[in-house]
Amino acid sequence: MKAAVIEEQGPVENIRYRDWPDPVIGSDEVLVRVKACALNYLDLEVRRGMPGHPIETPWISGGDAAGVVEAVGPEVTRAKPGDRVVLNPFGRDGMMGEECQGGLAELAKVPQEQIIHIPANVSFEQAAALPVGYGTAHRMMFDRARVQPGELV
Repeated sequence: MKAAVIEEQGPVENIRYRDWPDPVIGSDEVLVRVKACALNYLDLEVRRGMPGHPIETPWISGGDAAGVVEAVGPEVTRAKPGDRVVLNPFGRDGMMGEECQGGLAELAKVPQEQIIHIPANVSFEQAAALPVGYGTAHRMMFDRARVQPGELV
């Protein structure tokens, strides 16, 4: 597959569009052919090498992706090939594009619990733009502020 690969953290010139090995899915994972991937501020921080965002290069950024399910592992029950999905960037392997490989590629893999089906009236571009809004709010409330049940916000 092709991917936008960060060869080394730093300026935008360090990104190369090049060949990258296809992801291999596990038994409970979904392989998605990416149709749209939004660019959010975290992607810029990861590429720049901002404090708190170290990565091992080469690296694929892009936490906010949407596409079509291409293949599923044998234990997958939530999706089938052909389904239109957006990928929840918060998963068991960490934040897509920051702690695990992201969606700025032709293919991306995620555990099945990270897929959200897209209604027919929502474009891939619209769906890919959704995670940054809810994801930022969720991360700030629960990871940073550590809001607990019963607290007023």
